[in-house]
Amino acid sequence: MDTGDMGSGEGSPGRREELVEQLCRAYEAQLLQYLTRMLGQPEVAREVVQDTYERIHKLYKPEDVMFPRAMLFKIATNFALMRLRRARLESTLITGSAGMEKVPDEAAPPDKRAMAEEVNEKLVQTIKELHPNLRAVFVMAHVQGKARKDIAAQLGISLKRVDKRMTKALRACRERMESFGIDLLRVD
Repeated sequence: MDTGDMGSGEGSPGRREELVEQLCRAYEAQLLQYLTRMLGQPEVAREVVQDTYERIHKLYKPEDVMFPRAMLFKIATNFALMRLRRARLESTLITGSAGMEKVPDEAAPPDKRAMAEEVNEKLVQTIKELHPNLRAVFVMAHVQGKARKDIAAQLGISLKRVDKRMTKALRACRERMESFGIDLLRVD
């Protein structure tokens, strides 16, 4: 796709819609096939495609896009990886370490996989030990991927309260993981 036809304009909503439409026409079938292979579920792949187009529409001005296909696939890959991580964490929270096989990490050597499994088990244990108010905010944000405003609305609390609970939950998780000898900032 030649970026020359996208390079002019002010980045107005109309121009952004045009960018998304051009990307959709040019690459949607290829992107959907790629994401379906990556995620294993066509309906989830379609959701990721939609999330990708929404992100592009919100954040990118057509005149700033030099390599549209690369940008499209990079954003889609990032969304897909977030979905896979979230699915893995949800599975672990629900089924314990036995659920980890659903999203295998075959790229890591056995020692790294064993270490990651141990860290995941400790993290699940730590999350389960959080005070229910803190756990609710943490799970909604980091497992379910909900926005702060949605969490506030669902729990009937202010955004400031969401932030305070999240800060406390993260601090408690970090401190508890450190008590296991795990520094989350150094874990790959």
